[in-house]
Amino acid sequence: MTRIPSPALVAATILLCGAGIAGGFVSVARGPLRLNRATLAELGPVAPCTRESRSRRGECYRTALTRIVQEQGVAAAIAALQTVAGLDRDANRDGHVYAHGIGIEGYRHLRNVPAAFDHCPVEFASGCGHGVIQAYLESQSAMDSVTINRLCAPYRRPDKPQWQLFQCVHGMGHGLDMMYGGDLPRALGTCDLLGEAWDRVSCYGGAFMENIMEVVAPHHPATELAMSHEHDHMNMGHSDFKRLDPAQPLYPCSIMARKYLLPCYQIQTSAILHFNHGSIARTAGACDTAPEDMRPVCYLSLGRDITSKAGRNPEKTRDYCDQGGADYRKWCYFGAVKALIDWGARAEPGIAFCRVLGNARGSVLCYRGVGEQIRALIGPPTERAALCATASTKPGVEACRFGAAIPGSTPPKEDG
Repeated sequence: MTRIPSPALVAATILLCGAGIAGGFVSVARGPLRLNRATLAELGPVAPCTRESRSRRGECYRTALTRIVQEQGVAAAIAALQTVAGLDRDANRDGHVYAHGIGIEGYRHLRNVPAAFDHCPVEFASGCGHGVIQAYLESQSAMDSVTINRLCAPYRRPDKPQWQLFQCVHGMGHGLDMMYGGDLPRALGTCDLLGEAWDRVSCYGGAFMENIMEVVAPHHPATELAMSHEHDHMNMGHSDFKRLDPAQPLYPCSIMARKYLLPCYQIQTSAILHFNHGSIARTAGACDTAPEDMRPVCYLSLGRDITSKAGRNPEKTRDYCDQGGADYRKWCYFGAVKALIDWGARAEPGIAFCRVLGNARGSVLCYRGVGEQIRALIGPPTERAALCATASTKPGVEACRFGAAIPGSTPPKEDG
């Protein structure tokens, strides 16, 4: 029986790949969006962007959101992004990217991590919080054990969910890779200075994601921030580390030490999909060539990416996962359900996805994934139990309760 290593360490990840958003949005044309006056008034400084062509709207949004951060603050910019994302499919799809930019600008404007980070909401897969930490680290010229361990210490609260702490240490990994000019091994080595194993793994994940993002999203706000910052050439500078290799779909995971494999394979399909032009079947085939114990992790990564390609539509997400091999398909579902919850920090989209699976192989594991994300998001066990109770089957309820660490819950029976 194939088991995923340390499933509790599987957490929110950035959605690097994806096509349009399905359903519920204004139809996007190449020209301006067609909005009424009331809607334009609601958009405020972002409104002029809707009159731009599709190719020009993205840069306009970024400029307008930056202005809002400077004049009104991080929370106001996120609110504006939420509004425009409900009207423009492209803005919704790229919401995590824009949120990164808001967080970066928030730190650059305030020069204080808590002042910016604490105003970042969980929407758009917590991109805002990641951006704050990235910008802070990008402004540094050195990092030692004491400083790196203090950075996220304010968010380590035993009586609170781990959500904020994860976003901080995950953002740390992104920022370290930027800080060291793409020297991924050096970034991972600095993550190793963190005192808690959970923190280290979360930090590794951010570093691996940033390694990919620099290649597949060269106009991402974080990528451009890294390129614009001139480090001391001898201390930081540009790294000769080869980020990705189109001819080797599993690189750099294929050269990494054992302790780095889990977080590396958790993001690797974002690179594979980029190089094979979005082919899910070929990406699944590449996952099938990974070390046996990393194949479930690779499929989990594919599930995360698929949610973006499917526009977070449950039926399309299932159909895309079903293009992968039957032996590991359930791990695609597992990655997908976590991503669906992470996007808006709400359990309901994940539960809806598990319902779509019915009694298919992997449905119980799907509900366990729901429970794990609920545990990260919600403190009181009674609230976690109430959400799990909405699962459509008794095995689903039990699996969710176990994943959510509800007192008295028992391990669910494997469903394939």
